[in-house]
Amino acid sequence: MAEDTYPETIHEETYKGYTIFIENNADRYRGGYEYTVSDGDDEIESGLVFTVEDGIGEAKAFIDSL
Repeated sequence: MAEDTYPETIHEETYKGYTIFIENNADRYRGGYEYTVSDGDDEIESGLVFTVEDGIGEAKAFIDSL
């Protein structure tokens, strides 16, 4: 069985009116974190990253590109 080396994390913040949500990737074997960007009830972007900081950076870069 693979050991989860990523600490259990849930991060949520609002940036320029969009919600950024980051949590542990559900795939324990792949690891990392999943981020989503939402505009109200609609998820408009998501991705996988290795660190929470990367997720915040990628989510903010996506929002800035809109």
